[in-house]
Amino acid sequence: MIEILTALLVIITGLYAWFTFKILKANERVVEKMHNQQEAIYRPYVSISPVVYPENPIAFLKIKNTGLTAANNLRLTLDKDFFQFGEKKEERNLKSHSAFKDPIDSFVPGAEIYFYLAQSFVIFGKKGCEELTPTTFTVTAEYEYLGKKVNERTVIDLCPYLGAANPHDPLVHQLKSIREAIEKKGNS
Repeated sequence: MIEILTALLVIITGLYAWFTFKILKANERVVEKMHNQQEAIYRPYVSISPVVYPENPIAFLKIKNTGLTAANNLRLTLDKDFFQFGEKKEERNLKSHSAFKDPIDSFVPGAEIYFYLAQSFVIFGKKGCEELTPTTFTVTAEYEYLGKKVNERTVIDLCPYLGAANPHDPLVHQLKSIREAIEKKGNS
């Protein structure tokens, strides 16, 4: 009888140990997921996008760290030459700008860099030249944080902006009217 009870106790203890092991493994997975989520929340994110502002005919290339930590040793590269405003001068080539030639030691959270591209009539018009102002190009951002290396490629496609409206902000119109009224008063 004691042998049966001992065997039963061994089986129950074995099951208990097995269930405890499974719970331990599940907890390890939960902790790992929480760690990954925490890292995803606080890591740097270098966002690269074309932007057009109301009442401004010029398209810009915007580079911003939307994350909560600095992107260290940021290297930006272009796969093609892009000559601002379609002017074939070396100083107008985005590749020749410091941000694309030299690493940025620390690109802090919220930091933004803007580069002029060109007006839509330069990019898409008859004077537009795919070698000077390509409508699609790729910007690669390589950076580090917390000992990890990130390599992200962003395809910039300007084609969706062809024929798009440039919205007018009523506040801008009001401010212009106020400025003109003040200038008129000042000249009187």
